[in-house]
Amino acid sequence: MHGDVETCAELSAEQQAAMKKFLVEYELPYMHLVRVGIQAKNEESAISIADQAFTDCTIWDNTPEMPLLYDDYEETGDSGAVLEFKVVGEYQEWPEPEVCVKIIERDAAARRACEHLIAAHVCSNSASVREALLQSALEEAHAAMPHLSGSTSSSNGTAGSEAKPTVVAWLEGGIVQWMASDHPMRYLVLDADTDGNDSMNVTMENGSIAEVIRTSSTVLADHLPEWVTKLVDEVEGQ
Repeated sequence: MHGDVETCAELSAEQQAAMKKFLVEYELPYMHLVRVGIQAKNEESAISIADQAFTDCTIWDNTPEMPLLYDDYEETGDSGAVLEFKVVGEYQEWPEPEVCVKIIERDAAARRACEHLIAAHVCSNSASVREALLQSALEEAHAAMPHLSGSTSSSNGTAGSEAKPTVVAWLEGGIVQWMASDHPMRYLVLDADTDGNDSMNVTMENGSIAEVIRTSSTVLADHLPEWVTKLVDEVEGQ
């Protein structure tokens, strides 16, 4: 019991069957604070360099020339204020977790894999314990990097067939915010509709020259095969 509230686990099977599934949320105001190291002649120049790096989406690249020293969300406002919870929907089955949750789960699995590998390395007294730790590390590694599990099957092909990657791009305000794919891949975003001093010329497939502005660094798309497949089926089914 939690006060006067019974958890689902404390109810009988008959009582649990009568329970409904609700999606409940709360919001907290947060400030996104980023600090990078910049070498410049003066403060104005340093600010200008940082502003340009943000525009080019390279401020988070964490390079030796511009090390990323802080990147976190800090709560703003009254931290002692009472949280306001609200129900945003009732479901027969829980909805699929959003991309942000899957990334957290994948990162946590990667950390556990590293912890088990280190534990196995320092465990020299018991071969069986070391083998168990290595097996646990392998299982966590598969959870963190499912595309390396050895299976070549996907929703777009059968085992052994040529992979046909699918990419989902999320745009807001005409700017790509993130991409997710069902196969590991890198992406680079170039904008041909924007004029500016930072434009560059690139050679197209047919040999023509196009003037573009790079709006993202070359980064890995979020590898979320199950979610991408489900999303494509949902969108194409409407």
